[in-house]
Amino acid sequence: MASHNIRLDGETLKNCPRCGQDYNQVTCGHYSTDAPGNDPAAMVRRELSFRERQVVKLVRQAKANKEIAYELHLAEGTIKEYLFTIFKKLGVKNRTELALWAAENLPA
Repeated sequence: MASHNIRLDGETLKNCPRCGQDYNQVTCGHYSTDAPGNDPAAMVRRELSFRERQVVKLVRQAKANKEIAYELHLAEGTIKEYLFTIFKKLGVKNRTELALWAAENLPA
């Protein structure tokens, strides 16, 4: 089996961000280093829903969960759920890493 070296935000990924399968054991088919123009960062961005991208942009602006909830007309608990899902999808651990990821990968 082929070993894939996918790099996303300067980090070599060992697992597919989409399905979680190990690149060295299984070729999942979601990402291929052989395909021209196959940008894993762009693929992850496309996986974020419209609402998730809104939340990420507001986190990038250093807004608190309460402010984000007010602006998007949602409950604060819903924002926390969105953040948990976003952290998982992007492989970030906290709001700071999310804000840095957004600054590098999402348009202003």
